Amino acid sequence: MFRLDPGGERPRDSQEEFVRPAWFGPPEDELGMCVPLAVVVGRSDKAVVALRHVTAYSTGVTLDLVAAGRDLREVEAQRLFHEQHVSDPEEGLSEGFLRVGIEFPDGRRVSILADRRYFWRQPDQEPEGPVLMQSGGGGGSAGSGRVTMNPSYWLWPLPPSGTLHLFVEWPSLRIALSSADLDGSAIRAAAPKSQPLWKDGGRNAEAR
Repeated sequence: MFRLDPGGERPRDSQEEFVRPAWFGPPEDELGMCVPLAVVVGRSDKAVVALRHVTAYSTGVTLDLVAAGRDLREVEAQRLFHEQHVSDPEEGLSEGFLRVGIEFPDGRRVSILADRRYFWRQPDQEPEGPVLMQSGGGGGSAGSGRVTMNPSYWLWPLPPSGTLHLFVEWPSLRIALSSADLDGSAIRAAAPKSQPLWKDGGRNAEAR
């Protein structure tokens, strides 16, 4: 009783292994190198949005932010969490949605408002870039008239050397369009130091 029956040899899965495209998110087989670029990007009497740090990878970077508000009604604080999702771009944005964008040193711009439905429909076709999308993070807390969120964003490809401009806007909490300068050269210098998780380079080494 309760003895496991091996049931003979199991058939092998004939499906090909999915290799996540480089633009889709941070490499799964890299540790990443943290770049200390902490800076306040936007502030009002009710809120602040700041960059905690950047993590550089061989193919791009993650931007870890903190967005905090105070002196809010409880219902308003709770609602802010739900307003961070864009269900249908054609319906417009709520005032509580946190806008984030990047300008490369060569003038190319991208924001999290880019229509990602194109990417999902054609995941095997590499976009022209740059691409900026939420990647992990998103946790936080709300209570006593305060709210704190910790969103993380993936930026692809690795930006060139020079000055990056990080933009934020949070209308409902009175943060107008604001920006901060980031050292792209420091990010480029950190990227080669991103360590592989596997000694043999990992299964995705050839894909990169």
